Amino acid sequence: MLAVYIYSLCYALLPFTFHSATTNMSSKNGVGHTDTSSVDKEELISQFPHLDRLDPSPWAQKILSRPPLGREKISVVLSGAGLAGISTGIILSQKVDNIDLTILERSPDFGGVWFDNSYPGVQCDVPVHAYQLSFDPKRDWDRPYAYGNDIKQYWGDRAKKYQLNEKTRFGHNILEAKFNKNTSQWVIQVETVADKKRSEIRADVFIATSGALNNPRYPPTQPGFDSFQGIKFHPQQWPEGLDLTGKRVALIGNGATGVQILPQIVEQAAHVDHYAKSSSWIGHALFGPGVPGYVEYSRDDIESIKSDKDYLEFQKELHRNIGGKYDFFFYGTPAFRELTKELLAVAWIRVGKDPKLFRKVVPTYPFGAKRLLPAPGYLEALTRPNVDYLLGDVKEFTKNGIIGADGVERQVDVIIAATGYPLTNGNGFTPNYEIIGTDGYSLRQHFSPLESRLGYSASYLGLAAPGFPNFFYTLSVNSYITKSTPAETVELQAAYIARAIRKKQLEKIKSLEPSLKATVSFNRRITELSKAISVTKGNGFFNEVTKDGTKRSKVDWPGSVSHAIAVLREPRWEDFEYRYEDNDDPFAYFGSGKTWIDDHDGDKTFYITQSATVAAKVHEGWISLPSDGPPRVVAR
Repeated sequence: MLAVYIYSLCYALLPFTFHSATTNMSSKNGVGHTDTSSVDKEELISQFPHLDRLDPSPWAQKILSRPPLGREKISVVLSGAGLAGISTGIILSQKVDNIDLTILERSPDFGGVWFDNSYPGVQCDVPVHAYQLSFDPKRDWDRPYAYGNDIKQYWGDRAKKYQLNEKTRFGHNILEAKFNKNTSQWVIQVETVADKKRSEIRADVFIATSGALNNPRYPPTQPGFDSFQGIKFHPQQWPEGLDLTGKRVALIGNGATGVQILPQIVEQAAHVDHYAKSSSWIGHALFGPGVPGYVEYSRDDIESIKSDKDYLEFQKELHRNIGGKYDFFFYGTPAFRELTKELLAVAWIRVGKDPKLFRKVVPTYPFGAKRLLPAPGYLEALTRPNVDYLLGDVKEFTKNGIIGADGVERQVDVIIAATGYPLTNGNGFTPNYEIIGTDGYSLRQHFSPLESRLGYSASYLGLAAPGFPNFFYTLSVNSYITKSTPAETVELQAAYIARAIRKKQLEKIKSLEPSLKATVSFNRRITELSKAISVTKGNGFFNEVTKDGTKRSKVDWPGSVSHAIAVLREPRWEDFEYRYEDNDDPFAYFGSGKTWIDDHDGDKTFYITQSATVAAKVHEGWISLPSDGPPRVVAR
């Protein structure tokens, strides 16, 4: 009855006018029963003093003088303009009102790892149709695993298309990011690469999107590396115009980079000594059978997915093959055993069924403990007569070469140190500068088990950490979704971060951070998962050794793709701790009880829209509600 009463009252107060008869339904709106236009309404009300001379409550003026409900301007800084920074920047630009976005990038252009690396054979080891923006894909890739330069071109083009070039400061290296509790802002110290000029940037929200693969790591413990008098370099710093024809080469490392380089250099070099601590598991492709192989697409292949309908079906099939294999993740299950047998068969065939080499290339740890590598031509290259595959730690570098684990010195002209990037003691999982939280405690310490207060790297949902207010990150501790791709993961994380920023804006929250209790509870899932999966059955950067000596997964999300989508789409706001602009009145953001549109011309019924299909995956519908402009319903 109350609803009927309110509706009737509002309806009765509308200024009605008669309209000529028409069949148009919209002309019926506002037609009343009585024409009151000829009545002197002021004379009527003057006859009733109790109606004419009202004393308004001072609260009416007080309430109506308050600002309207709405999201005010918020400053957000991202560190890094690679895949994660570009994806996050685009999504936040489209999903957050009144955002003042700045991206800080030390390189002179977009691309991140794809800008930094140009070694022979560099290419994506994820099917490229799943390594791009879901809402703005490129459909005419010429191969399933695209070359690095083509990937850099794609991400740079998308960044410019969404005007991120206007928001990005290239050649700016972050020295430190520190949270100021008094202002609830991040204070970011920046230095220009070109002239070393320093400046300070303040941000309401700071997001680390810089990734882990940016600082080359040279052989860290073996002596003598500096004494070698030949050519030596990390693949990220591949010398322009290098000619290996007729040279003896040492390639150290068989990670994702090393396995791509070997097939490229064996054709030129007179001899290659390939050093590796241990063998690596090699698959058909990164995600195993059912995903595209290392072939070029034909023109007919490319044309066959030009239509929206055909491309949708192609994408669904591709992601069914990439995802949907969560059970393979669990050590010792039937699915795990079947994939192990498949990988052994791949190795047996690709080493030419050579029993001695086959036993040498099969790792001594189960697959999953380190990254499964797609490596076209790598195992085949090991069978060549000009390649020696040398397992074990390098003992020493000399003036003319390398002493291997067998104690033999082998002379070489060139050393290629494909030895990866620093990924221990919190390095790699945090940027190459300190991120300092509320009490001087750094994120690098927090993500380093021996220094962490909890004795392990404690993430909240793979995108935040307690003690670091107004801070988020992508693609780091417990971020990576099993059988997903970095692009898909970042979109999920960026959409979640956008929701958190909108909440902070709307409710006048000065700072928000996950509680320690919620973080510990989330990490219980990681601890349980660590006991069940193959990641912890070997040594690699996928896992860590906690302060109490147990192995623990450091990279994995505790669930499948659909699991992550469901969890990250519905934030648990009760897990956060908040500081409001007025801690005594957290509902102060209600303001005047109105929004901007109530006092301005425009569409006052913006919330009534035509039915629209909304992509349920990550791009949820939301109400844009700026404090200084009209609201609107955003379907995508």
